[in-house]
Amino acid sequence: MVSLPDFLVRLSPVSDLKAYLKSQQILVDDALKSFLPSVTTRPRAIHQGMRYSIFAGGKRLRPVLTLAAAEACGGDPSAALAPACAVEVMHTYSLVHDDLPSMDDDDLRRGRPTAHKVFGEGMAVLIGDALLTESFTILAQTEPTKRYSLKDFILEFSECGGSKKLIGGQVLDLEGDGQKLTKTQLVRIHENKTAALLTTSLRLGGMTANATPRQLEALTNFGYHLGLAFQVVDDILDVTQSTETLGKTAGKDEAVDKATYPAVLGLEKSKKEAARLTKKALNALPPLGRKGRRLEEIAHSLLDREF
Repeated sequence: MVSLPDFLVRLSPVSDLKAYLKSQQILVDDALKSFLPSVTTRPRAIHQGMRYSIFAGGKRLRPVLTLAAAEACGGDPSAALAPACAVEVMHTYSLVHDDLPSMDDDDLRRGRPTAHKVFGEGMAVLIGDALLTESFTILAQTEPTKRYSLKDFILEFSECGGSKKLIGGQVLDLEGDGQKLTKTQLVRIHENKTAALLTTSLRLGGMTANATPRQLEALTNFGYHLGLAFQVVDDILDVTQSTETLGKTAGKDEAVDKATYPAVLGLEKSKKEAARLTKKALNALPPLGRKGRRLEEIAHSLLDREF
């Protein structure tokens, strides 16, 4: 766990954050169940695999951020459910592929066996492919607003998932295996992976609320720094927590000599870096006013998390 520094004082704590997160997770799960093909839809094997991967648990952070961003921009969070589910489905596809033996080669995700361990490697590739395709089907059900057309939503989403961001970051990650990377190189990987998808999650939520350019810029800056802070904490937890707590193989990054923040900066400097990035994320929120307080609380909770 990363201790909260003195300069990151909660301004106006939202005491029911835990209840809020739980209710939003349930809302997203119910919507995902509706959006995704049922397990009886033919061919059954692929749809069983898709649902196995989606409903393996997880915090639903990205869709929750989408809903919270819509609310922060004065919109109705229910209008953001389609993009919220789309980003979760895209995120899950990336995890299914990341876990493959040819990628990060992990046997455990969210506390249970990864897709390729249950359904086989070839089927896991197809599960990831199907989830990525389905994410666009879900996104296409988003209602346009005065400022943002459906084309704007699709371009935002596809750019995030493409070769310059999410996939590009994975390429840099693979190329960095076994290498002694600098902090700059490490940041470049994670601003294209973790930070890009978190930022897009927030931006899509704001767009459903017809966000002003100033509001969208605030969400973008918040998401970028929050995403990097999230990754730093993730790397810290990999070396400080157990497999049982994390729901995935602890210590694996160090075992395979993977470039992480603790490996590049050391553990204590990594904790300071997580706090610094969180502060920068919080500094982006004032243009959202009091409605941005939920995002503020989520940022604090992510810095404090233990898994």
